[in-house]
Amino acid sequence: MKQVILLATAWGSDYWDSDKEAPYRGRKYTDLPGWEELSKNCPLAGLGIYIKQKDKDYFAQSFVYLKITGMRYDTDSDTPFFSFKVIKKGTASSKSLVDKLPSEARKLFWAMNADDLIKILSEIGETPPKEWLDLLGSVRTSACWRDYIGTYFLDLQSETLSNDEFEDRVAHLLTALGFDVTQKGHKIKGEYADGIATFDENECAIVYDCKNTVDFVPTAESVRALEKYFEDEKKVHRGKSLYKAFIAKSFTGGQRATFFLPVDSLLYLLYKKLTMGSKFTLSPLRKILHNDISLTTEMIDKEWWK
Repeated sequence: MKQVILLATAWGSDYWDSDKEAPYRGRKYTDLPGWEELSKNCPLAGLGIYIKQKDKDYFAQSFVYLKITGMRYDTDSDTPFFSFKVIKKGTASSKSLVDKLPSEARKLFWAMNADDLIKILSEIGETPPKEWLDLLGSVRTSACWRDYIGTYFLDLQSETLSNDEFEDRVAHLLTALGFDVTQKGHKIKGEYADGIATFDENECAIVYDCKNTVDFVPTAESVRALEKYFEDEKKVHRGKSLYKAFIAKSFTGGQRATFFLPVDSLLYLLYKKLTMGSKFTLSPLRKILHNDISLTTEMIDKEWWK
């Protein structure tokens, strides 16, 4: 699946008109699903989009076709940086593009399926320049780990699923990863967690609650609800190491008293299982949960390797 890097800003009305490195301070590189694979495959096709922020409104400015030459992040702050060269200024306004983008792509930085984006560009009367299209053809196959996974699971990142469908597919994804899943949530009456995923020879379990949304930030109410589910399950699963987690399409900030499991990381973990075969085990997850380490693709690569 070839992807295009979307970069947005209101830093200036001509920000994307000259080559530079764009820093996104206050943000983390982990906000971009698949960062590691994308960064390995630069140069990539990109778009520089002008947006409205506070009293600065640059929506009327045309977006710019970019060549993303490098992606890095600060190891202390996790701040992402994108180096780019200008290919050509578009003819349509940034607003006309943003209005067509799916909600999950309306961020300061994101990666979008190239075919879907080209369709949108056509709808607003844009013809991408050849140099930009050539970048899509040069993407190496190593960036396409999602190609190993079927659309049934990939659709967990789409907007088309109902909350119940999202819960069902998360349960099936966890099962495919090797967890012994007891699904509750909408399956039974009463106040329960959406599921309990047991692993490591039945010694560990994750009490999880699904949130069918992007940029999920736990509220005090959602944290209290999961805490109640967790305490109820502790009475049932005595003798096990029990953990609690939210599972969502993506997360932004929030309280870290509860573990976050992004869908993209779980999908990447499934890719690892498919390529590692019998060598794959969920045992490293126990250390990650115990030490409250973020489950990123980088961490997965570190803990699950052949």
